This record gives sequence, structure tokens and C-alpha cells, in this order.
Amino acid sequence: MADGSLVLGEFLRARRNVCQPEDVGIHREPRRRVPGLRRDEVARIAGISAEYYLRLEQGRGSRPSDQVLDALARALLLDADSRQYLFRIASGEVPSPLVPAAESADRIARLLGHWTHTPAYVADSNRDIVASNPLATAFGYGGLAAGSNVVLDLFDPRMKRILVEWEPMTRSALASLRRDADPSSPRLGQIIDELSADADFVRLWARHDVSGSEDASIHVLLEEVGAIEMEVQNFTVRSMPG
Repeated sequence: MADGSLVLGEFLRARRNVCQPEDVGIHREPRRRVPGLRRDEVARIAGISAEYYLRLEQGRGSRPSDQVLDALARALLLDADSRQYLFRIASGEVPSPLVPAAESADRIARLLGHWTHTPAYVADSNRDIVASNPLATAFGYGGLAAGSNVVLDLFDPRMKRILVEWEPMTRSALASLRRDADPSSPRLGQIIDELSADADFVRLWARHDVSGSEDASIHVLLEEVGAIEMEVQNFTVRSMPG
């Protein structure tokens, strides 16, 4: 497993760069070159010393107290999901996904088969599709068949062309991947390595987003058909943990 203190430092740096001075009531100077907040600004808002905050970003020292983590969450304007992620990586305790019971998987597969007018699939925490119905498998923009990966498919060049809301949808997909996946998972590492040559992935993954809207109205541009509007909804399947 990756060193929790290093992961914490990366997360703090990324969210500090995303958070803008206006968001926390700081006047932006005309020649300000920092992309987000300065370290000393985060430290001051959180009520900790700049030296201590620097050590946290550098991955040095012991686990911060809950009080410090709460203060950092407020300073960086983290929402509930991002705050939970902050505490999780600070503790270094990442629960291993449970293997779903075979009967649960079979039951879900049968349920998907009854949805004859709606493409539907089930994906695991790494966004590998483990079950899908015939309509999803035959879906026009590339298919959502069992064995494919939702995130990898989003970075296909064709998807970038035909999915009108590609950027916000992909940001949300990466945020939920970071939130749900085990950071020490070999499969997650494989996905990251495979996408590391894509400049869009590098840019969006570096934001360290943890939460985003997973339900959306999207428009897909299909040849000889034009724009098709679809409603995308995501649900947690409690009988299939992980």
C-alpha cells in the first residue's frame, strides 16, 4: 500500500491548487502567480503553523489529529465526500472490497436482463463492468459489455468526439473512482498506467477530485442519427459490496 502520509500530501497540494483565494475571502493580487492558495494561507485559515502544514504536504510526521483534519477540511472547502476521503487516507486504513456472493451476482444479472428498454450495467470499485444487459452490451457508442472498463472507455478518442458533456462527465467518473477504489489495488494501478499517456487524464487526475455529480443528462452525437439525449443515473447495489 502507498504510504498514507505521501498520499495525504498529494491530496492537500492538489486541493490547495484547486481552491481559489476568492473562495475563502482572500483578495487576489494583480500579479498573483499561485494557481490556488498559498501554503501559508491554508495554514492560517486552518489555525496551524505554516511549518507544520509544510510537513504535511511533504509527507513527513505522524498522522494529524482529527481536529487538524477538520480544520484542513474547512480551510480547503471540502464537501462531505472529500472530507471522508481526507480522513481515510490520513488513517491509512482502506477497507478491502468484499467479494459478492455468487447468488447476489446471479440475481442482479437476471434483474438487468428484464430491463429491455434501458441500458444498464453493474461496475465494481475500479469501474470494471461485471454485468450488463443486452441493450447496454449493444450500445451504439462502443458498448458497455461485461469485461470493459467505464473509465478507460471514456478516454477513447471517439468518446471525446461524440460525448458533448465529456469533460464534466469524465471528471465525475474519475472523482468516484478515486473515492471508491482501493489506492493499493493492482487493478487501479493498471488503469492509471494505461491512461498516463493521455494529457487529459493527467490533467484531470491531478485535481484529486473525490466527489462529483454521477447523475446527469448527456448528449451523444451519433452519425446518421444526430444528438441523442440520455439520462444517466447511478445506484449502489448493496447486495454486491465493492
